[in-house]
Amino acid sequence: MIDIKEFQKNLWSLISLLRDKTGSERAVRGVFGFIWLKMLSKKALLKESPIPVTSSRPSKRYALLREEADHLSGRYPHIPFDEVLVSARNICQDDSIFVDTALAYIEGAIDSVGREEMRETARAIYDLMTRAFEETNRYGLALLPQLFIDIMVGVLDYEPEMVVYDPAFGYGRPFKCLSERLSTRPVKIAGQEIDREICTLTKVIMEVLDVCSEGLGCGDTLGSPLHTQGYSVSQFDRVICEPPTGMRLGREELESDSYMRFIYGIPRTGEWAFIEHGISSLKKNGKLVSSIQNGSLIRELPDGIIRQNLVKHDLVEAVIQLPALPSNISALKSSILIINKDKPEARKGSVLMVSISREMLDRKRLETSLVSLALDTYARWKEVDNLSRIVSFSEMETHRFSLLPSVYVMEIPSSREAASLIRAISRLPGIRIGEIATVSSGTDKGRLKTTTEKAGALKVHLLKISDIEGDGELNLEKAETIYVEDAEEVERIRLYPDDIVLSAKGTIDKIAQVGEYGEGIILAMGANLLRIRVDPGKYPARALYELLNSEYGKSMLSQISTGTMIRGLSVRNVENIKVPKVDEKRFLEYSKTAEKLRREINDLKAKIAELVKAEKKQFNNLFIQDKALPQNQKKTGE
Repeated sequence: MIDIKEFQKNLWSLISLLRDKTGSERAVRGVFGFIWLKMLSKKALLKESPIPVTSSRPSKRYALLREEADHLSGRYPHIPFDEVLVSARNICQDDSIFVDTALAYIEGAIDSVGREEMRETARAIYDLMTRAFEETNRYGLALLPQLFIDIMVGVLDYEPEMVVYDPAFGYGRPFKCLSERLSTRPVKIAGQEIDREICTLTKVIMEVLDVCSEGLGCGDTLGSPLHTQGYSVSQFDRVICEPPTGMRLGREELESDSYMRFIYGIPRTGEWAFIEHGISSLKKNGKLVSSIQNGSLIRELPDGIIRQNLVKHDLVEAVIQLPALPSNISALKSSILIINKDKPEARKGSVLMVSISREMLDRKRLETSLVSLALDTYARWKEVDNLSRIVSFSEMETHRFSLLPSVYVMEIPSSREAASLIRAISRLPGIRIGEIATVSSGTDKGRLKTTTEKAGALKVHLLKISDIEGDGELNLEKAETIYVEDAEEVERIRLYPDDIVLSAKGTIDKIAQVGEYGEGIILAMGANLLRIRVDPGKYPARALYELLNSEYGKSMLSQISTGTMIRGLSVRNVENIKVPKVDEKRFLEYSKTAEKLRREINDLKAKIAELVKAEKKQFNNLFIQDKALPQNQKKTGE
């Protein structure tokens, strides 16, 4: 048997040498590529052996590449090895000594291996290759954890004879996962990848793993799709995709797309562009599964238009939101979007929203429990407290067609009392905050026209997040004082009694209600604050403050917050928070009782403070003697 550990050890030594000398991601991929070429041609048994560092003339190197390409072109007719040769020459042009090192290392192994042994070695090198990508790339990209791929393949409903298409197949991880799940081989696949070197390597890998690579091609999927039929893109049974993130697209070229792929809205980012391309590549009964960043599921224009059209055309079957998982490069949170052109009758007119929190999982078996929980919840299609909800189109419309599950699936705290309160409130008839109040954001001091001339200017206390105390009080002593000449500019961000102030970035659970601060004192919102000004004729401002400050309110604020490393609240999302309607008579009774209890609490706090002070005094008396004693007695201790 091949000693995989020793092979990995030697291979990583080679990669370390290569990184130290060149720092080139392309060279790392090149080494893997040449190792694959040699493995496929010689079926070599890889042993532990010294790693020589040699160089050779370009002509010798070219001859060796040509020989390998010719040999493999006969063995694997589906792979255009002229393309392999060109890619290999480009990769090794400036790193010849390291490419020769890889070739020499493989050249020393001469014994043949069996097919199954070779497949196991192929899997080991494949895992190393994807790890090398994450550790060496300099573009901030990160491969999704493997469990995402396991879930995506699990909900794909693939059957033999189907063709699976991936418009950005990269290393072909879904194809590999499918081939390992199925007893019948080969899996029928098609796809396109813009990176020529990755595309070439993946096609070679797929052949070794018994996945026919004939349908894989290199090129720009969005700009020049390869799989076309006349003026339309080709149709497939299944589409699976891990679309690239961070791409910015030009509107004009998408609007004039000759294949009419972007009929649900013109995307500005790569994620929705690849998803729309994938939908246009589906047969009438086809199904698409794609990863997507959470921000794309809740952002406003133009993403909101695309989501609205997909929902109204009844194409969205489910969204599975997963908890944040560790990554070498990025902490971006992602979900899995499931599009189905052939939704069962019972599922039409609604979308299954699944939101899995980290607290729900078995920490010892995080990966296994997450995959099984996601697949089981999707298969059962039922509502489960704190996990899933079947959401109607009308409810989604009130949330601007957000497809982020945590907007609809409320996280229930572990405390029974708090959980009972949240469930009770969520069942009551509700109203959006935007219907009873106006919500606006503060501004940064740098955007205000301040002045150093105090005469005639307005003195303003500009609040920041840290000025909101834990007990809901506003600390004016800490607030920054500025002078502004323009009264209208101040009025836009001014705070009046009964206004509710929310922290909108980072710590999103700070909240206060503005009280009376004396005549002439002007309070205003600084950056990262939101103001809710309640219409007293529609809702009691104190009731809304108490509600947002409760377990229910904190849960709702956490639910609607967006962002990855830093959480945040937007005006639109706060407007969409649903709050229960409050009976004014019952609220007045509550206010009287609550005010009486607060006074008693304050009296007790004052009494406790006095007792604590007295206790400290008694402690001090242990070491500080009575001043009334004569001086000589203090010295002698008598």
